[in-house]
Amino acid sequence: MAKYYGYGYRDELKLKRKKRKIRFAFLVVSSFAVLTGFLAYALFFSSWFSIKEIQVSGNKELSESEIRELADKYINRTYFLGYIKPFSNIFFVSSEGLEESFRKKMAQIDEVDISKSIFKKYLVIEIKEREAVGIWCGSTSLTTSLEQSCFYFDKKMALFKSAPKFSGEVFLVIEDGRNRDFKVGDVFDDAELIEKLSSAKFFLDELKIVDYRNFFLPAGSFEFWIKTKDGWSIYLDKETDIATQLVALKKILEGKLSADRRQRLEYIDLRVNGRVYYK
Repeated sequence: MAKYYGYGYRDELKLKRKKRKIRFAFLVVSSFAVLTGFLAYALFFSSWFSIKEIQVSGNKELSESEIRELADKYINRTYFLGYIKPFSNIFFVSSEGLEESFRKKMAQIDEVDISKSIFKKYLVIEIKEREAVGIWCGSTSLTTSLEQSCFYFDKKMALFKSAPKFSGEVFLVIEDGRNRDFKVGDVFDDAELIEKLSSAKFFLDELKIVDYRNFFLPAGSFEFWIKTKDGWSIYLDKETDIATQLVALKKILEGKLSADRRQRLEYIDLRVNGRVYYK
């Protein structure tokens, strides 16, 4: 009998231990489920960690309301049938993703830096806008209207904003006749050409040679023209030193071509090194 009761006691002890393990496992699983549910509610459904304020600085021409509107669209994107807005949470909003969104949507932005204040739940957006150094105008044949499409471009050669048809010496104004069309957000693919044009503008301004209207890029050649305000053009070769060509221009204007003769000019051709042709 003692042996029989001994085995019964051990079985009962095992059963109690098994029940305790089950209760403990249930307690752990249920606690984890409750904690997970609480965290899910806190992070995705409650407003405890929602972004409270968006601060904008550095913008000049871009309106603060436009910047805020774009930021709001990004952080309020919904998922799972519209129930979850993960990027409205200060922990989950991606600074890199929002910066990329700004660059794609606002070509006028040169640089954007986004930082987060976790404790205050602030999103801080610092903007640096592009500064115009020139104006590009496409050929009239490429546009749907009678007016040319003109855009400002910056030192990185990025076209970022529509511009009025412009002439003068404030900006480098390029009239492009190469049957190539650009739009806002595009970047010039010929840095050497822009450098040559900028160099020509610099020497024209420094030497005070002529009053010019704009620079013209003819189709299919290695040259560019300077259109003067008097109606005649100057032909230059971009493969030849720009300063040398313009010094030659200054000499012939001062030595051979009086103001009256300039009024009847059609062009001065400086494309052949060491020679000057005019008509």
